[in-house]
Amino acid sequence: MGKGRRTAWGMGAATAGVLAVALAGCGGGQSGDGGGGSGGPGGNLSQRPPPAFPIFDGTRLHEVSLEMSPDDWQSILNDTRGDEYRHATLTYDGVKLEDVGVRPSGESSRFPGNQKMSTRIKFDAFDGRGHFGGYRDINVKGEYDDYSMMRERLALYYFAAFMPATQTAHARLIVNGELRGLFTLREDWDDTSIAEHFPQPVGPLYRIRPPDHTVDSYVYLGADPALYVPSPWEPQIKMPARGDEVIAPMLQAIADPFALETVVDVDALINYIAVSAIVMTTDGLVGSSGASDHFQYFDPQSGKFFVLPWDPDNTFGSSGETPEKLIYSKLGRNTLTIAVRDRDDLRARYKARIAEMMAALPVATLQAQVDTMYALIRDAALADPNKIFDNGSFEWAVGDIKTFAAARYANLQGQLAQ
Repeated sequence: MGKGRRTAWGMGAATAGVLAVALAGCGGGQSGDGGGGSGGPGGNLSQRPPPAFPIFDGTRLHEVSLEMSPDDWQSILNDTRGDEYRHATLTYDGVKLEDVGVRPSGESSRFPGNQKMSTRIKFDAFDGRGHFGGYRDINVKGEYDDYSMMRERLALYYFAAFMPATQTAHARLIVNGELRGLFTLREDWDDTSIAEHFPQPVGPLYRIRPPDHTVDSYVYLGADPALYVPSPWEPQIKMPARGDEVIAPMLQAIADPFALETVVDVDALINYIAVSAIVMTTDGLVGSSGASDHFQYFDPQSGKFFVLPWDPDNTFGSSGETPEKLIYSKLGRNTLTIAVRDRDDLRARYKARIAEMMAALPVATLQAQVDTMYALIRDAALADPNKIFDNGSFEWAVGDIKTFAAARYANLQGQLAQ
């Protein structure tokens, strides 16, 4: 949606215009040439043709085709050359782009021999090549172990109804004329996507990836930014409006739960943990074993941090979790969420927000979104030659999401009534 996606996030907005945006199909409302604001510093939008459709149009099944050296493609599948970008020609929904960069991507699914290897396609990887549709790159995710092939997109659809979230869509991937299967197209958090949701100038953005999930990344260790950067707070934007000196004061303040509002957008925080409780993510700020991969953005305008959703593929019972999980069960594993748990007023707001979200996005609406995604991807999923599960497992997994969602809503309503 470009700059038009900026919204005053909160329950009032979510139950009106924001929810309408999300219901249009997670990422499907992007207008013009595919959005992305100005395309970020140094982007030359004139050097690439415009896309035939918005890049993350969630109402269609995109087709992404790569032509590249067979040896280069094999090196991606074998992950033998790290993050080196290989040269390729990309055809995106019929629009041909010469000389893009392609490399392997992913976390747990990035292992040699994975035939559904995720990749990153960088439109401006090489000199003289510009952005495409306002974007410098796109993540093409293999959904290696998601039998439904829609959990991440469905969870982001839910997040997007109530807070800033990255866009997603589905696509058939073809490499050198060979069908590789059904993949998820995913927008990254970077200066372009941040500018879609927040006013400029753009501040610092961090991807927080603690080396050990049991380590609390929100403990104040001292004033020196080097105590936090580049690990576990990984900077994601070059030359932001503010520097890494913003981290330590935030961590020092949240040690006192009653100072939380001075450094953190509490509405965004409560929205995040409330959606996480509903979709039952096992990763991110409220992971099952502690905080794992997630993003924090410092907004120079408000002087506060915003937590941002990322990679919620382990959701809706995908990791064997049952719908009876208590709403406070994951809030005691880092200083930031403990601050919400330990204040009576914030606990009350958290419970109220869960109830408001389920009323704004009823389980029947969520199940209907599952049906919409299923109708869009079914043929491509069944024809996927490289998925590690059979077609019956795909059909079962889609139905299981709907069953799980209904059971989770019922359980939450019971918990809130106590």
